[in-house]
Amino acid sequence: MVKTTCYVHTAVYNYSHKYRNLDRIRSDVKQFLKEYDQITLHKDVYRRIFHWNLREIRDMAKQLLIKFEAAPFEDARTKSDKLIFCCGLGFDNAADLRSHYKAVHNEPFVRYMNTLELKSAMAKINHMRHLFKEYITFGEKYSFDLIMDLKKMMKMITNTLKF
Repeated sequence: MVKTTCYVHTAVYNYSHKYRNLDRIRSDVKQFLKEYDQITLHKDVYRRIFHWNLREIRDMAKQLLIKFEAAPFEDARTKSDKLIFCCGLGFDNAADLRSHYKAVHNEPFVRYMNTLELKSAMAKINHMRHLFKEYITFGEKYSFDLIMDLKKMMKMITNTLKF
C-alpha cells in the first residue's frame, strides 16, 4: 500500500485576511519543497509533461519574485560553466553524465512506475500552479521566508530541467 497525500483545489485566496493568505502560500511552498524529490520521481518516464509543468511553475515563481521586487540576479536558465563530478570525473553536460551513470553504476534510472504516485505528483504540481496563479493576481504581502523558498524552488526546478 502506498501512502499519498490528496490535494483538492479550492479557491485559495481569502479576501478578508491578507496575512492568512501569506501563511497559506508559505506553508504550501514549504510542503512542495519537502516533497519535491517524490514529486519528480517519474520525470524520466514522463519527461515532456513534467518539464512543461515544472517550467511553468518556475516562470510563475519568477513572476512572484519580480512582483515583490526580489528578482534573482541570474535567470537560472543560463548554462553554468561548472563541472559536475562523479567518481572523480568532471562532466559538463547531462548526456555525458547520464551515459557514465548508466555504464558505471549500473543502477536502474527509473523506479517501478506506480500510477497512484504519478497521479499524486501531478495533482501536487497542478495545486502549486493554481496557487501561484491566484497569488500572482491577488497577493500583496510577502516575507523573507517566502522569497527564499521561491528562490530555492527555482534553483531546484532549474537543476531538474537541466539534468
